[in-house]
Amino acid sequence: MDASADRVPRLLYLSDAEVRATAPGPRQVVELLTHAFLERAEGRTEVPPKEGVHPSPDALLHAMPASVPALRAVGVKWIASYPANRARRLPAVNGLLVLNDPDTGLPLAVMDAGWITALRTAGASVLAAHFLARPASSSLGILGCGVQARSHLMAFAAAFPLRRVRVHDRHPERARALAEEMEGTVGVPIEPVGSVREVVEGLELVVTAGSIHRVPQPAVQPGWLAPGAFASLVDFDSAWSRAALGELDLLFTDDVAQLQRFRDSGWFRDFPAVRADLAALVSGTKAGRTALHQRTATCNLGLALGDVALAAEVYRVAHERGLGTPLPR
Repeated sequence: MDASADRVPRLLYLSDAEVRATAPGPRQVVELLTHAFLERAEGRTEVPPKEGVHPSPDALLHAMPASVPALRAVGVKWIASYPANRARRLPAVNGLLVLNDPDTGLPLAVMDAGWITALRTAGASVLAAHFLARPASSSLGILGCGVQARSHLMAFAAAFPLRRVRVHDRHPERARALAEEMEGTVGVPIEPVGSVREVVEGLELVVTAGSIHRVPQPAVQPGWLAPGAFASLVDFDSAWSRAALGELDLLFTDDVAQLQRFRDSGWFRDFPAVRADLAALVSGTKAGRTALHQRTATCNLGLALGDVALAAEVYRVAHERGLGTPLPR
């Protein structure tokens, strides 16, 4: 990504289709995230907590800058989450990512951020699961059947020996559509079920990926998450009752400072203390699961560290293949 001394590099626009065509697969995503979080553990990254505005209740737009010099990745993501967009038949999450040249600061690419967000979020869930879930876990439950459900299905199917998947959405047709679309892709039977309890109770891996609400609308109740299970709270604490969270033996997040920033602004009012973040987990500073019976979880709020790491790889592949639309400077 070096800029020539006598030639300004082209500025590319990469569409959603081009991002998907050049994005790394699930295993490579986890490898990139592992590298990035190890760099973070050594203090060699810069990732300030995201800053945002909230134009309406439950709607938010966040600015997320990050620098990972070891991956030659620096940029910023501007991402919007509007849950009400589903009723408008518009994406609930959308955004753009600007990738810069780490040597000159010149922008190299502006790319659609939707699929990058989905990939890095699922990759972070799986990265945490490597340390917090039982390695032989073979059953997965997913609450919410949007984009995150699809990316998490692919990520967990690539990392665990899945034999059974259950999915639930408050709109049953979405759960059926997800099962029909993804069953052949992941090669695992996917069963749409009619209640939240059925995607939590008795399953070894659980992902809650519904809408994010500042004031939780708890559906997951105590006693549902089985001893020995792992959960990824993609929707913050929105779907979990305080009592259910209180049953967790280990709780991590992707960045403790960012979680505290959210607490200070009124989120996570009744959230239990987290043990540490993913950088500490990946580096071995903090231990993950130590006993088979432990209930474990991660609540990743989304870190631009992963976004820019993936964006740098997307740009590299797109540049090699001659993809993207040149933009005038």
